[in-house]
Amino acid sequence: MWSLPLPSHTADSAYRVCISRVRDAELKQRLVGFESSVSDAAARFEEAARAEALFTLNSVTFAPASEKDRVDLTKVYTDRMAKNGAPGRAIYDALKLAAKRCPLCGHRDVATLDHHLPKAGYPFLSVAPANLVPACSDCNKIKSDAFPSTAEEQTLHPYFDDIDHDQWLSAEVVPGRPPSLKFFVDPPQQWSTCLTARVRHHFATFGLSVLYSVQAATELSEIAHALRIQFDVAGEEGVRGYVEQVAASRSAVHLNSWRAATYRALASSSWYCSGGFSFDW
Repeated sequence: MWSLPLPSHTADSAYRVCISRVRDAELKQRLVGFESSVSDAAARFEEAARAEALFTLNSVTFAPASEKDRVDLTKVYTDRMAKNGAPGRAIYDALKLAAKRCPLCGHRDVATLDHHLPKAGYPFLSVAPANLVPACSDCNKIKSDAFPSTAEEQTLHPYFDDIDHDQWLSAEVVPGRPPSLKFFVDPPQQWSTCLTARVRHHFATFGLSVLYSVQAATELSEIAHALRIQFDVAGEEGVRGYVEQVAASRSAVHLNSWRAATYRALASSSWYCSGGFSFDW
């Protein structure tokens, strides 16, 4: 759930590159004939994305009438952009490399591009860079061809939804042996009702609470020994000071990463800092 800058490649330029090597004269003529439709569709998509209104876009107006044309347009992505050696592969790779981690979950490595609006339903957007988001395999499979029917069901779009500067991800320590963490969305007061609902929907759709809790469990086990040393030297305040420093460091890099939320939660838990961190006490 991290934002990314809008790609510099435009939809019409990407489309022209992708169809540049089409040898079949009849197919080339048909694909060239869709250039203005591709450009118009991308403009409408970006306008709606900025207005949190992608759910209003009727797929009928983003596809040609002919089934053959719809299939050929989706193949512009699969055969002429995503495939190794394809004319549009350089654009595909540039879009993937724009993110160090999957922006949809903020944790796993990028493995592919996700069509924010599915190419099967919106073939005019099949190679529109604004509709192509770098993603991990898991998030790509989870999202699949889903399409929102309401404003609140819209998952976040990394190019158009920038919530990186607001702290919205929180966690709480769950006492036990071993200790664990529960993650949840804690929206700031200035957020609209719609944005809050969208973030919560995104969080639930991609199963981020479970993902982050599993990752945090490993983190807690790996820092237990270091915290015990801090505790032996300076007690509860020594442990709290240590995790507060890590929280500040992690938050400075990504305010809403699971690690940043983890250490903020640890620092706020007297139970944890007074000995709850230990796996063997």
